[in-house]
Amino acid sequence: MAGRQATAHPRPAPHPLAGPPERCAVNRVWPIAALSALLLGTLSAGVSAAQPEAAAGPLFREVAGEWGLDFRHHHGGSGERYMVETMVGGVALFDYDGDGDDDALFVDGGVLPGYQGEAPRTVLLRNDLIVGDDGVLEPRFVDVSAAAGIDFAGYGCGATAGDFDGDGWIDVYLTAYGANALFRNRGDGSFEEVGAGAGVADPRWSASAAFADTDLDGDLDLYVANYVEWSPETRQFCGNRETGVRGYCHPGVYQGSPDAFYRNRGDGSFEDATAEVGLAGPRESGLGVVFGDVDANGWPDLYVANDLDPNLLFLGVGEGRFEDNTLLSGTAASPNGHPEAGMGVELADLNGDLRPDLVVTNFALETNALYRNSGGGLFVDRRFADNLAEPTLHPLGFGVAALDADLDGDLDLLFANGHILDNLEELGQDGQYRQPNLLLLNQDGRFSPAPQAGLDVVRASRGLAIGDLDLDGDLDVVIVNSNDVAEAYEGLARGSGGGLSRGGSGGSWLLVDLEQPGANRYALGAEAVLRTGGSGPGAAQLRHRRSASSYLSQNGLGLHFGIPASAATSSGGDGYSVAVRWPDGGRLRLEAAPQQRRLLVRRP
Repeated sequence: MAGRQATAHPRPAPHPLAGPPERCAVNRVWPIAALSALLLGTLSAGVSAAQPEAAAGPLFREVAGEWGLDFRHHHGGSGERYMVETMVGGVALFDYDGDGDDDALFVDGGVLPGYQGEAPRTVLLRNDLIVGDDGVLEPRFVDVSAAAGIDFAGYGCGATAGDFDGDGWIDVYLTAYGANALFRNRGDGSFEEVGAGAGVADPRWSASAAFADTDLDGDLDLYVANYVEWSPETRQFCGNRETGVRGYCHPGVYQGSPDAFYRNRGDGSFEDATAEVGLAGPRESGLGVVFGDVDANGWPDLYVANDLDPNLLFLGVGEGRFEDNTLLSGTAASPNGHPEAGMGVELADLNGDLRPDLVVTNFALETNALYRNSGGGLFVDRRFADNLAEPTLHPLGFGVAALDADLDGDLDLLFANGHILDNLEELGQDGQYRQPNLLLLNQDGRFSPAPQAGLDVVRASRGLAIGDLDLDGDLDVVIVNSNDVAEAYEGLARGSGGGLSRGGSGGSWLLVDLEQPGANRYALGAEAVLRTGGSGPGAAQLRHRRSASSYLSQNGLGLHFGIPASAATSSGGDGYSVAVRWPDGGRLRLEAAPQQRRLLVRRP
């Protein structure tokens, strides 16, 4: 990395349950022992992993109180219904202290004119795993915001996390209505805010943001999606003029705000290179952002979900430059060509063809969108053919994540739902403000609601993130709710709470972490493909290593694979392979990869 030298900080001491790592068949791949590897039935210090029960049960259970994920979102409103109130609330899962498990940062709102409630507060909760009475590791989250220096006085919207200065510690960027903030991780458990000095304190209303090494120079650049040009002073009346009842305005009432791309100089600062790299365009109402290589040319591509404006797909063409492929791609609008109210976005291979597909959450009565990747930057809208449209017609979607919730080898879809209008009845409109969140199971490429999802809490949800918070091999879920308490769900697919893979299939799993030399230590932009040796569902699975997605949120960085029981049987319980493509195109292949293990793949 050119310019300022990164400060070297000692790595934290290992957890007391962790022993020396056990070497795998390929010397560049190491399991993380005990706490951070969680080998089923092979935990040190007498800690045993729970085994699946004999009968199927719900796939999730609510654990926010039990695990200490204590956060209440505040939109700072006073009944005036300022537009920003109903559009915010994100969460980022990342390992800020380097101890091998994901911590959680919840982004709170702020104070608006007339607000008299408790002060909004963005919080960082550290994950301190303990051994439960049953001998199973359990998360216990502790509020370390003050000690960590997470002191944000602005009106928060969302977050993304990445090591922007290349010192080996993950930093976090907060988007806001007003100046955004960049918290640099000092490596001693604390952060310092450096947004203005780094040149990324964007003063507009920013929504989602994402880090990516777009020019493959080894350090992380930053894209910020900005929403609309709105302020309390310039707001318009939206609602019923006859009765005087106000509602929240839609974005078409205001001018969209231009997005920004910040190129990393390599010295701890950024420069605005939006026009130079080909990302300057129309002033649209940006909300969701995701990076990934959709055309398999080795360069990161960028997708932006816009609210009532066409979505945007920019293809990376080399040397950090982009070309607008929106109209040709088929991902800009609905099947009839109308722009939709794009909120959150996911990029994942949903049909096992090793091409990442796009999912966008939309407004009620629009349906969510599924754009199937046909290769070469072209997509086909499959929302109706793959049965995504019907179950998502009535909800208003925000957060979205693709995950193998039932460990059957294909990716399911989880949606965080909630209306923007909290007074629908007063306004004479149909629908519900608080809406059930939705898990759709992938069955041979078609989606249907999970019969026993266990997502029982009904609130007005916004941001959503997934990660294996208890390190038991299935994915857990965290959801931010507008002006309400957060939800957290433990995944039960592996049976830790009495559940099983759907239909009692007894699916297995593999969780892959990546590290490489250089400033992009955590290998954002890498891909991994698991092959199980079979030919059925789950035989070939693609995962992307990236920063933000969903809505105002970021998932944990671990690459999670579900392995169906049929694949384990057909391969004799081994024979799995993992192929890694590093961000610069370098490749590594691990033969005879294990299952039921967390692997750390270190690039030499």
